[in-house]
Amino acid sequence: MKQERKKRTGSQTGTGKKYEADELNKLLSAWLHSSIRVMDVRHIRLEREERLQPYRLPAQAFVFVLQGSVRLPTEDQDDTRHSWYVLHGSKGLELNMTASERGIEYILVLYKVASLSGHAVYNLPPVAHGFVPTYPVMLYQKLQLLEQAWHDKDTLSKVQAQGRFYDFAYECMRQLQEQKVRMPSRDMVTQAIQFMQTHYAESITLERLAGLLECSPRHLTRLFKKQTDCSPIMFLIQLRMDKAKELLRKTDATLQDIAVGVGYPDVYFFSRAFKKYIGVSPVHYRASLHPSLFSRDKSPDNPLGRSGCSIDSISGAPHTVTEDNNHYQNYDEGILRMNRNKRHSMAFIVLLSFTLLVSACSGTSSPAATDGAATGTNNTSAEQTSQERVLKDALGHEVKVPAQPQRVIASYLEDHLVALGVKPVAQWSVGKNSVQGYLQKELKDVPTIASDLPFEAVLNFKPDLIIMDSASMVEGDKYNQYSKIAPTYVVGSNLNNDWRQELLTIGEVLNKSSEAKQALSNYDKKAAEAKAKLSQTVGQKTAASLWVTDKNVYVVNQNLSSGDVLYNDLGFKVPQVVQEISKTGKVNWSNLSLEKLAQLDADYIFIVNSKGVSKDEIIKDPVWEGIPAVKEGHIYDFGKDSSWLYTGTIANGQMIDDVLKSVTP
Repeated sequence: MKQERKKRTGSQTGTGKKYEADELNKLLSAWLHSSIRVMDVRHIRLEREERLQPYRLPAQAFVFVLQGSVRLPTEDQDDTRHSWYVLHGSKGLELNMTASERGIEYILVLYKVASLSGHAVYNLPPVAHGFVPTYPVMLYQKLQLLEQAWHDKDTLSKVQAQGRFYDFAYECMRQLQEQKVRMPSRDMVTQAIQFMQTHYAESITLERLAGLLECSPRHLTRLFKKQTDCSPIMFLIQLRMDKAKELLRKTDATLQDIAVGVGYPDVYFFSRAFKKYIGVSPVHYRASLHPSLFSRDKSPDNPLGRSGCSIDSISGAPHTVTEDNNHYQNYDEGILRMNRNKRHSMAFIVLLSFTLLVSACSGTSSPAATDGAATGTNNTSAEQTSQERVLKDALGHEVKVPAQPQRVIASYLEDHLVALGVKPVAQWSVGKNSVQGYLQKELKDVPTIASDLPFEAVLNFKPDLIIMDSASMVEGDKYNQYSKIAPTYVVGSNLNNDWRQELLTIGEVLNKSSEAKQALSNYDKKAAEAKAKLSQTVGQKTAASLWVTDKNVYVVNQNLSSGDVLYNDLGFKVPQVVQEISKTGKVNWSNLSLEKLAQLDADYIFIVNSKGVSKDEIIKDPVWEGIPAVKEGHIYDFGKDSSWLYTGTIANGQMIDDVLKSVTP
């Protein structure tokens, strides 16, 4: 295989000679001193029996052969190139395509080169220059983005298409030039390092890296460790963290933007990885660089005053981080966007001081009593105390919880609240008030709060109880700050808690244990009935839940979120690919490489599509065509307002309804 690839890698000219370096330089020079305009992007698909007539290119063009073969206009009649081949042809070139067993498929990008004042355009004769790309999947993904932007009717997307073209063309020429100058001593580890240095912001897994270099992940890891004393993934983490530190030092970008910029779609996971690797959170790292922007108060009450570590001490933190590659949390892209207003801590301290002053004047320091005064209740301090219960949370805090909380904030836990008949005073949101669509019948009138719960925003809602999903939400000094606003109870110490136990715990905290047990009983009964019905109608079939965005595909963990519903509650069999990923993945959604996607042995696929790409558009991609569910038409999609990205009795119950409606007659 490698011998064949090496044989086919050389670029060809219209005279049958090697594509010399000076020819490449002339073409690059022409692009540099010319105006390039995309004229058309066409994705051509023909069945085997359909014949494609010879086609003369009306302009300069790139041709990416996906299925079939293209015959080059050389003196050699056998000079034919097959799938995953890139051809650059000039105007007038006659394109001849021959079908494979699966037919013909290629992407054609036509563009026009116009001269700029004082510079001549390099006009090529009607010849072709082709090569087998070193990283074909990468080029294919860039072409997909170009195609999407080009066919979007929005004017801004047309502008984006121009940029996508340059990105694709650059990557083509970079790979071609790399092949020309590659020395025999340029080993596999060096190639892997250069690839990661160029593409660290993209989704990179060990499998993808090994696939690009045509070796096994184990072999690549062994070579990498031998030469660098670390694994490829550890090298990637170090590279990303160095880039993140640079952005934190030199820019005022939000944590969300920085996270995405260094390859972490989820800012929450980025923050965790950064703290494990560097020793402090990104917020404190940035604070240590600009101490003048924050309060000089060194008292324990100051949330930023305790950051006393220098850059050198931070940089010298032990490198002990481990990474679940390309992890996604169980909500839409962009959740946990951090507030970049550097004055928020001072504002919070001022507001909190004022509130405590009012409380002191009224003769009580109880947060619940303060709220009672604000809402017109006449409970005395003694009465309020007698109604409180002392509960120990997951972190060992003894929390004084009101007997009947009236103003609850519980970010990410709204499903449980609604199931228990409790309406929170605020619901989490991301970006432009993006909320959990499936709960809006009950929460449509509830105001939103940023998902990372900024202190001053929480204070403004005057809660009498704050419930936190996990320990990660109160890391550092956050717990102390939240507990000054209202009693704060942390449900679990892990990122992903058992949702059933989570519901029961919240039921106990809210003094609604019987309601929690009843809600759980009702759900288990519904799941059992659905499982029996599916067993009778479809039998033992495999299924998978995929979250598809415009750039990546993610598969759900078999034990979490919709995976828990499909496999544990409804009895679907777990595809081999999902089993493999779930063994190492600890998060709800893990990145699925194109290679693994093509191997997905699922009889049913449930697509969670939050980016507006239709199911029909998704499955046009040839990578999908071999999946059993696609062949049989057993593929179903659900929009961003569905419950497939969430967990709880309500979310899971709606998933069950969706499955039954889709699969059963």
